[in-house]
Amino acid sequence: MKILIIGSGAKEYTIAKLVSQYENTELVFVAPGNDAIAEFANCIDIKADDIDGILEFAKSNDIDLTVACSEKAISNGIADKFNEAGLMIFAPTTEAARIASSKAVSKKFMYKTKIPTPKFGIFDRENMALDYARKSKYPIVVKADNHQHGENVFICHNFKTAKQAIDDLFDSQNKKIIIEDFVAGQEFSYYVITDGYNAMPVASVVPYKQILEGNGGSVTSGLGAYSPFYMLDSSLESRIFKEVIYPALDELAKNGNQYIGLLGVDIIIDKAGKLNVLEFNPFFKEPDAQCALDLLDENLSDIMKAAVIGSLVDDYTEIRQKPAYSASVVLVAGNYPKEGKFGAAINGLEEAEEYSETAHFNTIKDNNDRFVTKGGRTIVVTANASTLEKAAQNVYEAVDLIEFDSKKFRKDIGKTIFAGC
Repeated sequence: MKILIIGSGAKEYTIAKLVSQYENTELVFVAPGNDAIAEFANCIDIKADDIDGILEFAKSNDIDLTVACSEKAISNGIADKFNEAGLMIFAPTTEAARIASSKAVSKKFMYKTKIPTPKFGIFDRENMALDYARKSKYPIVVKADNHQHGENVFICHNFKTAKQAIDDLFDSQNKKIIIEDFVAGQEFSYYVITDGYNAMPVASVVPYKQILEGNGGSVTSGLGAYSPFYMLDSSLESRIFKEVIYPALDELAKNGNQYIGLLGVDIIIDKAGKLNVLEFNPFFKEPDAQCALDLLDENLSDIMKAAVIGSLVDDYTEIRQKPAYSASVVLVAGNYPKEGKFGAAINGLEEAEEYSETAHFNTIKDNNDRFVTKGGRTIVVTANASTLEKAAQNVYEAVDLIEFDSKKFRKDIGKTIFAGC
């Protein structure tokens, strides 16, 4: 099978490396990829948002399966173009993906379909947002409409911080923002693979998003994670499908927008045991992908192909996962998300890879063929074990082997449980 993967980050690195090891994989291409991916796959100099260029490459190279990891590619209609051309692609259409690409659309969709979500308001005018925030009960959460790298979600404990967040988001050319009630509880992400009508669970992940140990400081795009979610059992999974997954898929299918691909759901379980859906995601987030796929006990490309052709439930009774825990830690270069360290040589990768899996977020090779930092999130390190405690111990032993100037990371991944916080 010839496989084309769209994107250039750590999740693309992880997926490309995984599928390249399968016996039924002939060639793996990644567009555009990165210097680290080029060590085991064929990187193509086509940007993720160049849909016509990607389509032409897939046609001329007889690609059997294209996997769109890039949210930019999904939002720009890569699935629509491939479907029109009769080419196999694992990705939702632009319309189906709007529940994940726009938080405003997502909130309205959840309200319409009675999917449980925190109380919210959507605003395209700053004065209206400020008026809503002034009258709110604190804390509240202020969000940008679209997924962005860096800071785009703010937990505000008073009107002063809410006003600053609202001002910053509108000053950054955001046309819409969302303000929602803050819900205390345990957050986790739940991922399913779906053919548009049926869905199968593929992973549950507990993310660590805030910059400081103990979940303090600004909210980021993710600094660590572990899998599976320790509270997940058959009863909770049944509730997630009944209250969230099937209502979402049924509503999309009813409107002719079948969601084919991987669908992620960010959920908080509050102190009363209620599910509160924060948002949807059109693919694995970082670093969820690393710890989730580290436990996958199936051929991922075969599962994706089955979802595209509609044989998911015929070919699989379940998507098997290893009976273990996996933990992922993100190493950042500099003061992420504010600023980054560029050009610092990265040492110890080979030593760390003897005990763990590493994936490259944001690195490049210098003139001496060494990997150096490009700022921000740089490397994600992943290890597994039979218990979460041992998985965390293993991953931090590997983290200690990797060195570069201004290296920073959270030291509590998998060690601190935040239920009820």
